[in-house]
Amino acid sequence: MPSIPNWFSLFSPDKVAHFGAYGLFALLLSAVFSESRIKRAIPCAVSVTAIYGIVMEILQGISGTGRQFDLVDMVANFLGAILGGLAYYLFTLLRKKTSATAASLNE
Repeated sequence: MPSIPNWFSLFSPDKVAHFGAYGLFALLLSAVFSESRIKRAIPCAVSVTAIYGIVMEILQGISGTGRQFDLVDMVANFLGAILGGLAYYLFTLLRKKTSATAASLNE
């Protein structure tokens, strides 16, 4: 019978590292997709990042390398991906607001 995940471990240093790494991955991928003019760049970047995290966890469980599938790692990866996409979205809003303010001052 599968064990119940310890959700309190979501705040352990390992999970925080997963969260940060996947957040940065989604943030950078959002920037690349936006510069490439991909429609819905941020949702695409978050999806790619989250799917990558899911696949990596599944592969760890079946690879036979001594690594284990960890549902809490997968959740940390997913939450990090969402935060990275949200951070890029907020950055673009701030950039638009700043450039609009600068343009109105130059008039």
